Amino acid sequence: MSTRGSYSPRKLGTIIDMAHIIIGLLVMIMACFAILRPARYMVLFPVIFFLASVLSLFNSWFLFATYQRNPRKRAAGILYLVIGLLIFALFVISAISIWLHG
Repeated sequence: MSTRGSYSPRKLGTIIDMAHIIIGLLVMIMACFAILRPARYMVLFPVIFFLASVLSLFNSWFLFATYQRNPRKRAAGILYLVIGLLIFALFVISAISIWLHG
């Protein structure tokens, strides 16, 4: 029995693959700029952390939504959730230190 607004695992898999490609390309491009000229592109570091946390949290949501009865996949979802929250904390710390004190 499916509820309205729910997605099939195949459609969710396609959505998460597209998110990996788009966010991964953005992170790679920004990381190249930030590493090559860190003084000029220092403001990109919080954005990189934010995008990485969004991707990790999106993976967590995907595992919870797709594998509701598989305890191993749910444990992996919890791990992604914890990692995403830690990276989000890095985003907050770097944003405060760079954008407010920069």
